[in-house]
Amino acid sequence: MTEDVYTEIIWSIEDLIPFLGIIALCIVIVVLYFRKKHNEIEKRSEIIKTALEKGSSPMPEELLKTFNKPKRSLKERLLSKLLWGMICTFIGLGLVLAVYTKVCEDDAELVYPEVCEDKADFLTLGFVSLAVGAGLVVYYFIARRVLRSEIEKEERMLKTDHEQ
Repeated sequence: MTEDVYTEIIWSIEDLIPFLGIIALCIVIVVLYFRKKHNEIEKRSEIIKTALEKGSSPMPEELLKTFNKPKRSLKERLLSKLLWGMICTFIGLGLVLAVYTKVCEDDAELVYPEVCEDKADFLTLGFVSLAVGAGLVVYYFIARRVLRSEIEKEERMLKTDHEQ
């Protein structure tokens, strides 16, 4: 009886290892993010400190330019949506076609039996990914048409800033 309990404890610990790994990865990401923010604040304060030591008062416009990261343009953001839309669309198409062309038949079942047990999961994931991708692609074309004047204005402003 105690051996069964011990076996169950071992299996439950083995099942927890992936979750603990994910939690550790999240903690590392958060620590790195806050370390980066701390370094940025330190750099800003060092710039202000050196400017004050030299006797010149830092100009607010110049400080804003050095501290603020250049934003991505509207066109770049729209192209990013198109990129992710295409990626999701092709992943969805691949999953749906994999089920319909019976990839999970014969040889594939011998290699990946746990993947091929339920084809409905593949279809659901494929159709969801396909819908998300198609939505992002449609969003790109609609937003490009609606925001055409803003994109052109932003491009003209960038050209005048680079010429100066």
